[in-house]
Amino acid sequence: MRVELKDVTKRFGSVAALEGVDLSIAAGERVALVGPNGSGKSTLVRAVMGIVRCEGSVRLDDADPFRHRARLAARLAYVPQTTPQLGASVGEVVRAVTALRGLDGRDITATATSLDLDVDALRHRPVRSLSGGMKQKLLISLALAAPASLFIMDEPTASLDHDARASFFELFRGRAARATLILCSHRLDEVRRLVDRVVVLEDGRITLDAPVTSPAVAERLNGGPWRPTPSPDDCLCDQGRKVS
Repeated sequence: MRVELKDVTKRFGSVAALEGVDLSIAAGERVALVGPNGSGKSTLVRAVMGIVRCEGSVRLDDADPFRHRARLAARLAYVPQTTPQLGASVGEVVRAVTALRGLDGRDITATATSLDLDVDALRHRPVRSLSGGMKQKLLISLALAAPASLFIMDEPTASLDHDARASFFELFRGRAARATLILCSHRLDEVRRLVDRVVVLEDGRITLDAPVTSPAVAERLNGGPWRPTPSPDDCLCDQGRKVS
């Protein structure tokens, strides 16, 4: 799915969340959105999903996500950073998603099993009672089971351990090989393994748009003021050399 934003601006009162953003993402391209809290990443993502109305133009394959939300929703898959505190059971959520999206529940179960999550064993558990890692695995399983052409993922592996993150990367490569990806992440291993290009937002404006292999990207991601505490996997490699 192709994504086009032209002169997109969004203000909340006197605060400009987005200011004249121009962004073009080709079908099948994988882009990371990076920036400090309040930079406009969430607003941009919500505009793409047709949740927040903005000035300017937002198009998904030339369709307006606000006017054609139902038609486009079938082609989108979203993994939020924070799981809603649902009182519904895991089984109820899986059944609802399969019914809404026309999926086979066995695909969700198989995807979850690849992430070491036993959906059947948890089917009576309220979603809000699960651990952070379990919730994240469930959200990922629901997203990757869908035949989406645009995946929007917000820190998808933040609550996962090393083995689960490795499984997620493998699953994504296998199940979304041709899909477009918009990834909101500060994790260098996610960015390095999942995207081709990095877009940095600061104060609602794009301040860097470059290939993930660019030295400027390595400098921003390794030294940005929003950078979280690094994990052992967090490095960007430039021509085989670790950039620190």
